[in-house]
Amino acid sequence: MEDIDQWVEQLSEAETKIAEAYTILAELQQALKEAGQKKDAQAIGEAVERLARYGRLFEDMRQSWADPDR
Repeated sequence: MEDIDQWVEQLSEAETKIAEAYTILAELQQALKEAGQKKDAQAIGEAVERLARYGRLFEDMRQSWADPDR
């Protein structure tokens, strides 16, 4: 059980950092769009989408670890 607690803590820390990166990149994407840098905004948009998927994946993993029927 101690291992799972440590994993949950590490995953939570990673989720926090991903959320911070997501926010920064989403703001940059918007600024690039407003500046007419469509290709750059699209490239950043891909990274933003991936970060969102990783965040959801990590959340699902944490929840599965908390489920006693796993």
